[in-house]
Amino acid sequence: MKTLSSPIQRNRRGYALIIILLSLAFMLIIFASMMNWTSSNSTVTARNNQFNMSEAAAEAATEKVLGQMNFDYVAQCLSNNETYYGTQFLPTLANEQASWPIKYVYSGTNGGSDQISVHLGEWTTNTVPLGSQYTNLYGLKQDCTVTAIATPIGQPFTVPATVCESIEFAAIPLFQFAIFYNMDLEIDPGATMPIKGAVWSNGGIWSGTPNVTYSSTVAAAGKIYYKPNATNDPWCSGKTDGGTPVGNFAVLPSSGNDRITMPIGTNNDANTVAALIDLPPDPYIMNTANAYTTNGMVYFANGADLYLTNWGINSSTPRGTNMILYYQDVANGPIHYQVQLTYDFYIITNRVGTNHGTFTTNYVPPSMGTNSTNYANSILYAGFSFLTNVVFYDWREGWNGGAGPPKAVQAVQINIGKYNSWLTNDTGTNNGGRTSNDLCRDPNRKSHPIDSIYIYNGVPLTGTTLPAVRVYNGGMMPTETHPYGFTVATAMPLYVYGDYNVSNTTCSCVGKNNTGPCTWPAALIGDSITVLSTNWQDANSTFAQISTCTSGGPTPKTTTVNAAMVEGIVPSTNTTYCGGVENFLRLLESWSGVALWYNGSIVVMFPSQIATNVQQTTGKYYNAPTRNWAFDTNFTQQIGLPPLTPQCKGVIRASWAAY
Repeated sequence: MKTLSSPIQRNRRGYALIIILLSLAFMLIIFASMMNWTSSNSTVTARNNQFNMSEAAAEAATEKVLGQMNFDYVAQCLSNNETYYGTQFLPTLANEQASWPIKYVYSGTNGGSDQISVHLGEWTTNTVPLGSQYTNLYGLKQDCTVTAIATPIGQPFTVPATVCESIEFAAIPLFQFAIFYNMDLEIDPGATMPIKGAVWSNGGIWSGTPNVTYSSTVAAAGKIYYKPNATNDPWCSGKTDGGTPVGNFAVLPSSGNDRITMPIGTNNDANTVAALIDLPPDPYIMNTANAYTTNGMVYFANGADLYLTNWGINSSTPRGTNMILYYQDVANGPIHYQVQLTYDFYIITNRVGTNHGTFTTNYVPPSMGTNSTNYANSILYAGFSFLTNVVFYDWREGWNGGAGPPKAVQAVQINIGKYNSWLTNDTGTNNGGRTSNDLCRDPNRKSHPIDSIYIYNGVPLTGTTLPAVRVYNGGMMPTETHPYGFTVATAMPLYVYGDYNVSNTTCSCVGKNNTGPCTWPAALIGDSITVLSTNWQDANSTFAQISTCTSGGPTPKTTTVNAAMVEGIVPSTNTTYCGGVENFLRLLESWSGVALWYNGSIVVMFPSQIATNVQQTTGKYYNAPTRNWAFDTNFTQQIGLPPLTPQCKGVIRASWAAY
């Protein structure tokens, strides 16, 4: 018989339980991992957020310190005390941090609390390339690094952050600009005028014509008006032109820049800056210790080696004396800020018989004797061989609608050739006791020759009289001042008679725009600057001469002037265009078809304070020249800068890092 067996029935419910348990374990692991990841991510996010807040707190500290240092630098009072800046200007718990949701303690790189690290480097001894908004310019530079570590107080995560900022304090020689204006700049020449150096305005710029071209940077703190942005002069509604096309700029103009800070004042006010050329005010008055401080030396009168004061004009046969000349310095030992120099030129009489003859001499002969009465009565005039008083007339300053009369210019005239002879004379008994070379070569005094003079003319300014200074016979700068050059500064209008600085002992550059090695550094600084050609005659400037002239003044000859210049201008009004850059050099002759060669640097820092009449259109007391003007590239090197070159202040952001 067959026997049938039943199949074995396996219980599968045990496997299902195991699978479920394993799945639950796996899910728990995943969940735990997710929770751990979430927790870790939350921690990282919180720490990251705290770092970002700490970084902001650290940057707040560096910016506050840098802001104070910037303010002090501009105000001429930057301290070299690094601890002072690193401790006194931090955001404090009681003040700035009072409203912060998280409070911080600050430390520096040395670990000390309640301080940050401030490091001031040494000033460069030579000009170096500058960056940022001053690209293509050179200046003296001081590096500054500020490092702040901010650590939060009472937070779950004590995450500190470090911010390190570097800036550069720059002293920028203004003569390395082809054109620098501390005011609004207008330029609208009627003939081709290439500008081959950097152009800067602390105001705005209106470039009104295709005749001007720029081969370097053009930048301004204000707006720059050029085609197609604008064609009309924004500061003179009556002045219209086509504007300068974009293609005339080698580099696209840059507007809205930070101002370059002037040496005095805090807001670049042009009328305040005009004090630079005047006699210094308290507390930097001349002949005091403060005159030789950093702040005092920004005034040209304090910085000059010689100071000449004059208080009147003598007749053609001068009597007495009206000039006193001082040598200025700080001597080691006994203090002699100003040493009066002895006269080297006399007009004396022989006092023989009834016809008293007169003659000039550079010393008083011993035959005059020592009797004080006889000595005093024998000297008709005492002065200096290179200084005279001259009178001529300026029609611009006395135009009065063409009716005149022109103002009588009563000027102190410095004869550069004779000045060089005075410098190079050896000290002896027959030179009136002149001591200039003795003072220069004294090792306890200045280490350079007498290379600058400041002249103050005390003749009163009236409706018919204009006090002024004139440089004459200046074809070559004084050889004694090589290689430093020579600078003449005054608070008065300044006149240049004939060729100026056109040759040296190497070569000549008359009628050229490439001065090369043929000039020495030179600068002229005044309330205004007027060029008188090599054909100028004082006698031809009278009312009778000009009133019969129908061509706009006397006829000039080709003239070359090579010097950096600082002067004031008469700003345009809403209805009167006052000349623009093309008329920076004032003229009093009929220059039509005659070349005026100029190589230098055009610097306008203030409005004129003395020579304030507006410029008239051509065909009256002057006609425009053929302008062969150029920037003197010698000024791009420190060795090529003239004495008393004004240096203004800029602050450059160098680097920023957080970690």
